[in-house]
Amino acid sequence: MKLTKLSLTNFRSFKKTQTIEFAPLTLLVGPNSVGKSSVLMALFYLQQIIEKGQCNPQKLEALNDKYVGGFEKLVHGHDLTKTIKIKIEFIKDGRIGSSYGAIEDLFEDLNIGISSPSEGADKMSIDFEIAWSMPLQTAYISRYTVAFDDQNIAEITSDSGLKQPILSAINFLHPLLLPENHDEWLVNLIDEEKYIHEALKETLLSIFDEKNIDYRDVHKGYDNNLESRISSLTFNENAFVSEFHESITEPRIHSTNNITSTDEELINENSFTPYKIIHAPISVECHSGALPKIGKKLKTSLALENVLFNERVIEILSDLLVAPIDNLYGILKESLCIGPLRIVPDELFKPQYEYQQKDWYDGSAAWHTLGMSDIRLMNSVNEWISNKCKLDLGYGIALRVDKRFSEIKRILKEETFQSLEKNLSIQIDSLYKNKTEQNIDEISTKFGYSLWDINNNISVSPNEIGVGIPQLMPLVVATLSRKQGLIACEQPELHVHPRIQVDIGDLLTQANNSVGFLIETHSEHLVLRLLKRIRQTTEIELPTGFSPVISSDISIIYLEEQIDGVQAKRIHIDEDGEFKEHWPHGFFSERREELM
Repeated sequence: MKLTKLSLTNFRSFKKTQTIEFAPLTLLVGPNSVGKSSVLMALFYLQQIIEKGQCNPQKLEALNDKYVGGFEKLVHGHDLTKTIKIKIEFIKDGRIGSSYGAIEDLFEDLNIGISSPSEGADKMSIDFEIAWSMPLQTAYISRYTVAFDDQNIAEITSDSGLKQPILSAINFLHPLLLPENHDEWLVNLIDEEKYIHEALKETLLSIFDEKNIDYRDVHKGYDNNLESRISSLTFNENAFVSEFHESITEPRIHSTNNITSTDEELINENSFTPYKIIHAPISVECHSGALPKIGKKLKTSLALENVLFNERVIEILSDLLVAPIDNLYGILKESLCIGPLRIVPDELFKPQYEYQQKDWYDGSAAWHTLGMSDIRLMNSVNEWISNKCKLDLGYGIALRVDKRFSEIKRILKEETFQSLEKNLSIQIDSLYKNKTEQNIDEISTKFGYSLWDINNNISVSPNEIGVGIPQLMPLVVATLSRKQGLIACEQPELHVHPRIQVDIGDLLTQANNSVGFLIETHSEHLVLRLLKRIRQTTEIELPTGFSPVISSDISIIYLEEQIDGVQAKRIHIDEDGEFKEHWPHGFFSERREELM
């Protein structure tokens, strides 16, 4: 699964809604202190909300406990009356993802014509609205909205007292919520001369196609005129739009205050549907306001007469509201952020087998990973940092292997060489006699590594060489070791020669297509290499062994301060590696000014 869009409203320097479109490689560029790091921060703020329900955190754990100062410091203008909105979109990229369908799997006859909506969706988005509760003096999720395939499908809202979150809207007209027998159900309504909802007129047009006259039409004496057929029906906005809608709403409408999925605000936002649809709110158990609990089926106030049917409906609701956040959490948990200041380990640094997501922020996780990795990863890292056709840093990875044999260690305690030889002979003879494969010694093998100075043929520690190489290593190791998620990095070009900055572009486009990259950079050299590879792809001039790089693989987002907050503008690239739009204030205009 991969992130595709992030929209921010009233978050730090972002006031009006700004959308960052992700590609396999996304670059954030712009002046200092404009808000590039806020984009990275928003992602891991969401992770902490989902994981721990902390809408008012003082620190962000995934960023190595970086101090953020709580909601008051995160909301634009430090205005507690404003609501932060963070909308995040992702694609499943061929994966099934989370779903809740146990009852349907156990009882084949319990078929309500709706399969798992979360499995049927290719794209999902979640819109988090985070507000300040004056009564409780804390931040909370006031509105949680989910969309499948670009259509809103369900929503939970919470009051500032956090007393009773409700499932306040369901889009019963969403294609994934329309039962398989929907057309047949609609025809039966006509036969029974029941009210039909206005939203179903288009569906009726397809059913009453003039070229496909139904036998019921002939029996009832309907002519071939489409308008007369439609006008003969009775439409009412209080009718149900599907059998599923009717089954879960009709039993409750007399005991619950009716609301519709389209109050004035939702209509203005083009949310859900422009039609008024009866919806009896359902109480749901959440935390931090309107936030569902990850990995758990919803607990609701729904109590339909048929217990199994009731459970199946709850599974569908869980599919709508919990499965998406499960999927999003999975992406964020597998993501990492490498901060602008990375450690330079010395010989006293001890690799740890267990390390945390936050250890990537200062780069230490990279050195832990190398210290505990297999030979395959070490070979990959060595290839990328030493090969003259890649980063060519002038250093490689030297592997150290320390093997100890318990039997030999015991024998070495003997005083004479003759005793040592005798004991080894006995063990060897024993092996041949038994004719079985067995270890006479308990083997303890320790792998280690060091950087290898290629020019001087000596082993060196990271602190013995220039600071630029250790600063780049975390990005190299993360790129070659991660299998999913997003790799974010702030200024990978720090302390690195322009020649190497250029080659970072190849690392990000050639080394791993299973992850996404979000790079905050000031490097013109990196950008120029990407443009060159796009042009070479078009002209079929890529170096041997290189994968194609096309314009849609790269998203360059330019952030610029405006009167009404930061503005995010995507600079599109054509197939010739040229910018389609003018770069704000010129393409890294400082260079031109210095040359004049």
